[in-house]
Amino acid sequence: MLVSGRELLARAVPGRAIGSFNTYNLEITRAILRAAEAKQTPVFLAAGRGALDAAGFGPLSQAMLAGAREATVPVAVHLDHSPDVETAVRCVEAGFSSVMIDGSGLPFEANIELTRAAIAATGGATIEAELGSIPGDEDRSGGKAASIPMTDPEQAASFVAETGIESLAIAIGNAHGLYSGEPHLDFERLAALRARLPVPLVLHGASGISDDDIRRCIELGVRKINVNTEIRAALFESLDASLRAGVKGYDVTRLMSAAVAAMQAVVEEKLALFSDG
Repeated sequence: MLVSGRELLARAVPGRAIGSFNTYNLEITRAILRAAEAKQTPVFLAAGRGALDAAGFGPLSQAMLAGAREATVPVAVHLDHSPDVETAVRCVEAGFSSVMIDGSGLPFEANIELTRAAIAATGGATIEAELGSIPGDEDRSGGKAASIPMTDPEQAASFVAETGIESLAIAIGNAHGLYSGEPHLDFERLAALRARLPVPLVLHGASGISDDDIRRCIELGVRKINVNTEIRAALFESLDASLRAGVKGYDVTRLMSAAVAAMQAVVEEKLALFSDG
């Protein structure tokens, strides 16, 4: 069933987080929703502007919304990392129930201005914003530098108060894509952010972070966790294995069914981790 992001965030009680999983096509969408139904767990089904542009806004957005409406668990359809108000409005008008407006690359006051504009223009949609810098590209993977700008707790408190956002993506040493080494998260900073902020905290770049560190993030107040790279890795690995083994008769259904099953297994594993506290 399609629900608001606001409703899902309310379900993220202490000790658990809601998973947000990025899709690029029908097969990934199916894998995410099958996993959510198998675990009987609500999810954010997310897509960024790059994915919507590549697949076609209408086909991908409508597939996401149809899948959410037909699902037996609550699903919020989420726009991830929108750099502009126009894309956010387009998605809300299409039926998306959650939006992330990303002005993290802008100066502080400009980020506030962009976020306020998105809230005003989308009229009631659940709004996530980002403060600090989470490096990398959510659509690609590559090595990340060890030096990552962090979210300042005092500045974050001011940002939340001045914008009225409903959740905040934070930078505590996390990054999109793959890590060049073991990620080192600043848990003291996370605890300070939780103490200062009245809204749910969001962790992007969870692929590659250890299960123990994910659990600690949840204990310290993270309530939404985004996963992308590990799903794409499962897709590529499944396709590579199938093609190497040989798929007789160019059987697309068999090829893609194996990939869906591989991606579903990854999402199920993450959903179990996010709720095992």
